[in-house]
Amino acid sequence: MRNLIAVSVLAAAAVPMTASATLVTQWQYLAASNWSQPVVFSAGNGATSITSDVISWGASGGSYNTPGSTRSALEISGMAAPSTANTNAILPSLTNSITHYNNVLSNSYATLTSAVLTTSLTLQPWAPAIGPIFPPKVLNFDIRFKETSNTASAATCGFSSVGACDDIFVIDNPASLVTNFIYDGYKYTVKLVETTQSLTALSPAACAVANAPENCVGFQTVEGQSTTAQFGFTIEGEKITVPTPATLGLLAFSLLGLRLTARRKTVR
Repeated sequence: MRNLIAVSVLAAAAVPMTASATLVTQWQYLAASNWSQPVVFSAGNGATSITSDVISWGASGGSYNTPGSTRSALEISGMAAPSTANTNAILPSLTNSITHYNNVLSNSYATLTSAVLTTSLTLQPWAPAIGPIFPPKVLNFDIRFKETSNTASAATCGFSSVGACDDIFVIDNPASLVTNFIYDGYKYTVKLVETTQSLTALSPAACAVANAPENCVGFQTVEGQSTTAQFGFTIEGEKITVPTPATLGLLAFSLLGLRLTARRKTVR
């Protein structure tokens, strides 16, 4: 009888859930990103620096974001306050950005080779009704970085390059850019995207130079310039199809019949 009671409770519980399920049309969100260990540099001299927002390398002293600097850096710009995002919106909602300050460096300097980018996204249903704040979704992205020769010409880089050899930024695990969750009868799919079209599939030759697998995803940056990749996300909602109450009742009845049949066989 316990099995029948369990099925009956399931059937009864499913009716109000189906009736009250409402699509969340707007979310309040806050995104945060930071550099995490391990951060690895090549052998060489000069000076390296690591904070939660900035990884920099090159000559000792000076600033990476001034013209003619002899330091380069990857800098994260964060969100200052929560914002709102609409479900099934065409345009993504903006989160954090990463800027590569690509300055001309001596070949003797230690340069960045790899790092971990940690990103968290906190969501809260905002409309048509305010709901609970969900635990942050935390993702770790393995970053490969290749500081190329500043003296080689574009023809000798080994991959297509704009000027002197572009530096190469690669995200090793792009599949993590898509995640989903279920809330109040709907499945929501969150897709992290890059809005400036900087983050793309790189050529096999560029991937090889960066010691990354073929069809790697990342961006190339031109020497002497700063390149910003602006990230954001979209969220899509889809109603979950559940059996109707009548179907659940039939299922309970069928399970009861199977249980009684099994009991008769046991008695014989």
